[in-house]
Amino acid sequence: MLQGLNSNRKSILFPKIKVAVLRGGSSAERRISLRSGRAVYRALKRSGIAVVNIDPANREQFHKRIHEVDILFVALHGAGGEDGSLQKVLEKKGILYAGSCSRGCRKSFNKLISKRYFEKLGIPTPSYTVIQRSDWQRKAAAFPTPYFVKPLDGGSSQGVFLVEDFEKSAEKIKRSILRYKKLLIEKKISGREITAGILGHKKLPIVEIKPTRAFYDYKAKYTAGQTLYEVPAALSPQIASKVQKIAWRVHQGLGLKDFSRVDLMLDAQNRPYVLEVNTIPGLTELSLLPKAARAAGISFEKLCICVLESAFQRAFKNKKKV
Repeated sequence: MLQGLNSNRKSILFPKIKVAVLRGGSSAERRISLRSGRAVYRALKRSGIAVVNIDPANREQFHKRIHEVDILFVALHGAGGEDGSLQKVLEKKGILYAGSCSRGCRKSFNKLISKRYFEKLGIPTPSYTVIQRSDWQRKAAAFPTPYFVKPLDGGSSQGVFLVEDFEKSAEKIKRSILRYKKLLIEKKISGREITAGILGHKKLPIVEIKPTRAFYDYKAKYTAGQTLYEVPAALSPQIASKVQKIAWRVHQGLGLKDFSRVDLMLDAQNRPYVLEVNTIPGLTELSLLPKAARAAGISFEKLCICVLESAFQRAFKNKKKV
């Protein structure tokens, strides 16, 4: 399926390829995925690229139509899109897709697995513990407040809440445990919330996130006017460079490809702490990676094309090795 790749040059003959944007899916983040996928579809269409939409929620249609295109642009968020399960299927079928491989996605999607990799790589991350039905009360009561309670997987801050007093939040923690079975408790780092994007091999400008709410929750992320964004963030060149290097180490250390976004906190001493990494960052009109790209002079159309170029170039290199 590499007929769109010019084997004599590194450039991509995009007018001769057909792209499918995977959007929707059946996860709790379906609505956001539909928005991301719609934005990617329109950008590629504006760029003159032959593009179609495919929704994996329709399994019969999905397995048929993925063989009719040259490359897939995965714009799926949550389980079934970012957890590596879809990527594993595509790898077995030999289908070319843009984005991180199944192993990289698995490492990034589960917050506990990510934390362990951060520690292994020497990347600073807030202290944490994991609670489950058998020990949640003891562990949650003993962990110093304030802290965040988070599902081990999933994104868009769904299911995340802040605990400032255990007694007042005990019932909420209990309900969350009953729903998710296991939860991550993570120390709250007071300071500035930032995010650092990677596009291909390029480190993008840092975005500072300034929510008007208590923290950058689902409503703050996807409701216009709920959050202010500063890009590039007002950081010294030394701090900015340090944050970008950490994001690159995360990207490489977890084996990610084509694009990613690393979320961090800066404490009062400007020490960075990695919270999590997103293998398929949001691509809506309010999303952070497009904001960072625009600050670097990269339009949304070019961002989408860069993701495809990166994937094609990797495929061409792998083909030469065989």
